[in-house]
Amino acid sequence: MASNPQILSDLRVIHEADHQVELLTTYKGVPFICRAKIEELTDEHVQLRTTDECMVCLETDKKPRVLGSDYFEPSVAEVISIDLHSGLVDLHNLSYVGTKLGERMIIRVEPENSIPIDLLLDDFNVEGVIADISLNGIGVRVPVDGYNQTLKPGTLVNTHFNLPNGKIQLSGIVLSVLKLEYFYRLSIKFEQDGDQKTRIFHYLVDRRGDIQRELYQLYKQKTMIGTAGE
Repeated sequence: MASNPQILSDLRVIHEADHQVELLTTYKGVPFICRAKIEELTDEHVQLRTTDECMVCLETDKKPRVLGSDYFEPSVAEVISIDLHSGLVDLHNLSYVGTKLGERMIIRVEPENSIPIDLLLDDFNVEGVIADISLNGIGVRVPVDGYNQTLKPGTLVNTHFNLPNGKIQLSGIVLSVLKLEYFYRLSIKFEQDGDQKTRIFHYLVDRRGDIQRELYQLYKQKTMIGTAGE
């Protein structure tokens, strides 16, 4: 798929003005902004240069959002290649991002260790594990053999789980259910506020700090390994 000509035209303006672009990417649910300069721009690809440690996210997040100035509409691109040592990132297939940019900005962290969760309805209980959690909701993985068909979009459930800083019991609405090979992936939106939301907030802050430190350590390890082999 060819890149949108208007996006390329806008990027040429940014390039000529010697302004930066920003790549919005994620690592274990946490959004990061990677600032970069346009190195080369053709009809086939865009090459960027950056010194941000968070460029290491692009090794796993292959579809970053490309942000510019207030006059540049956000777009999504595909990563062709990335070189951590030179700081070069090649992108192609740029297209407009649509309405989901805000979802990428939500802090939705992945737990460091497996956290069991119980989904309680009136007459049964489903066991799963937390995939990710935000202040507004939670992602849950339920084994295929433990899934109950009653858990469909629109269902009200009670969630019970333990975070490192305490117990959480919140009601929520099932927003979506995705069947994968070994488990169902549920997205649940919390329907309550209160003290337990504050507990989740503190967990998110602590976990985000852990993820940031892990990311920067990963970048250092990868660049040091490459340097040692030269």
